[in-house]
Parts: sequence; C-alpha cells; structure tokens
Amino acid sequence: MAQLIAQVAHARDGQTLEHSTRMVEVGGVLAEAMALPVSTVEAIKLGALLHDIGKNAIPDTVLFKHGRLDPEERRIMALHPQQGHDMLRLAQHPMLDAAADIALSHHENYNGSGYPRGLAGETITLPARVVAVADVYDALRAIRSYKPGLSHEQAMRIITGGDDRTTPDCFDPAVLAALEKRQVAIQALYR
Repeated sequence: MAQLIAQVAHARDGQTLEHSTRMVEVGGVLAEAMALPVSTVEAIKLGALLHDIGKNAIPDTVLFKHGRLDPEERRIMALHPQQGHDMLRLAQHPMLDAAADIALSHHENYNGSGYPRGLAGETITLPARVVAVADVYDALRAIRSYKPGLSHEQAMRIITGGDDRTTPDCFDPAVLAALEKRQVAIQALYR
C-alpha cells in the first residue's frame, strides 16, 4: 500500500520518487545500525518513502526549475513539509501519523536552525532525525539539474565536517555515529 501511495504521490516527479525510494534504504540502514525497534524502523522507512509528498502542492515552475531557486522560490519550496504533513494526517491512520511527523520535521536541524518550526534536539522526533540525515546524504549524492552528484567521500566530508550550507551540529550525534558506522553499506546502495 505504501508503495502505491508513493507512486501516486510522486507521479508528476519521478526524481522525487527515486530519491524517496533511496531514502527508504538509507533510513533503514541507519535505524538498524541504531538498534531501533522493528516498529520504529518500519515507521522510518514509511516516513522516508513519503517525506516529500508535500512537493505535490509546489508549482511546477518551482519544482522543476533548472538552476538554483531564488529567495521567493525557496520560500515556496519550504512549504512542502507542512503541506506533506497536512496531506498525510487526512488519512487518520497511526502509521501515516508517524509518516506525517517525518514529512513535517525532516528539514528541522538538531541545532534549531531548520524549518518549518525551528525545533532543536530531542524536540524533533527520532524518526525525523534519522530521515533528516538520510535526506541530506541522498541530496548530496544525487544528480540535480543545478549540481552534479557528489561521491560518498565528498558527502561524508560535508555531513561530518560542514560546508557553506550545513554543519555537523545540524544532525543528531547518534544518527551521525550510525552513518559513520554503516557508511560502507550505505555507499554500496549507490552503485
């Protein structure tokens, strides 16, 4: 059922479906490395699959723009977490409630610098903190119209050392430890 929802949700944007499908794998590896309960691992995988469902509410001119987004376009794109949350909450199902939280919080940063609510630390649910790391890793590795895909080593260097867009304190240290511990398995997902 979840795969059907994802197929329908991402029908207009195959790139987002590919990203979300990879996120299931990366999120699952991270969650298992953290020895999380099976029910939490499954919630993370479902949430990873549906985390960008809110992009369906983003206009094509923004979603499919070739090149970097301007400030107004970034503001519009930043609405997708709330929109995804609202869509998933309509189902009123416990598993989709967890996915709704992940959709809402996957751009929150552990240091409080994220969006849409500026949450910090453990006020962000653990599943959302796991998906946040998987999301950044995959975004760095993926080829986009405005950038080439980075190597595993480059992505790890940015996540663990920072760059002009992110710093290691954006991420839950326990999730970063899982990423470093299982990086060989995660790298293998991209071959």
